[in-house]
Amino acid sequence: MSDDWFSRLKEYDSLSKARERLISSGKEQEGRLQTLRKRQDDTLAQLAELKSVYIAHQQSLFEIEQKVKVQTEQRGHWMDRGGSDEKLAAYNQEISSLEDKGFALLEDLDRNESERADLQTFLSGLEKTMSEISDEVKEEMARFQHEIGQLDLRLSSLTDALPSEYRDLLMKTLKKNLAHGPFTRIDSGSCFFCRYKISRTDESEIDMQKKLKTCSQCSRIFIPYGT
Repeated sequence: MSDDWFSRLKEYDSLSKARERLISSGKEQEGRLQTLRKRQDDTLAQLAELKSVYIAHQQSLFEIEQKVKVQTEQRGHWMDRGGSDEKLAAYNQEISSLEDKGFALLEDLDRNESERADLQTFLSGLEKTMSEISDEVKEEMARFQHEIGQLDLRLSSLTDALPSEYRDLLMKTLKKNLAHGPFTRIDSGSCFFCRYKISRTDESEIDMQKKLKTCSQCSRIFIPYGT
């Protein structure tokens, strides 16, 4: 009967790997949405930063306009009093400098508005894409969950059908959460996974006599060749 028990263990290994592939596929599907959400968050952060800069520039422009107004009034008073040309030139230079700064800020505000409009357009398209992909992901995840549920039923059935010796060893090995699963084979006289050297006696008992054994180093359960 050992051939039958090892066949069940082999099937358990195959189904477990299929289950892991489904879980991995589910994570990939969720990753599609996470990537888009990250782009959405980054875009919203850019918009918020541009809006903050826009408000700051508006305030600076308002302050410049006030300064130009004050300088213009002071220049007018100076001219009315017949003040020196040197002071008048200073007023003109200050007003010109302020106006240049104002024009530069207006250009920055125009670019800011254009950039925000582009980002809003991108964001609208992104949200539409996210909605479409979300529907696809939900459909795929529902299918994965159904298939995983079916696999879990079969895995449970296989476990329950094993003799206590096989079942107890399987449960003990599964608790170790070994990478690539709880099973191994003898490959060129060594454990396939950890390459621990297997004695000729153990190799014969495992592959020829179909005895239940584990690797002394990695603790995986040996599945005999021919099973």
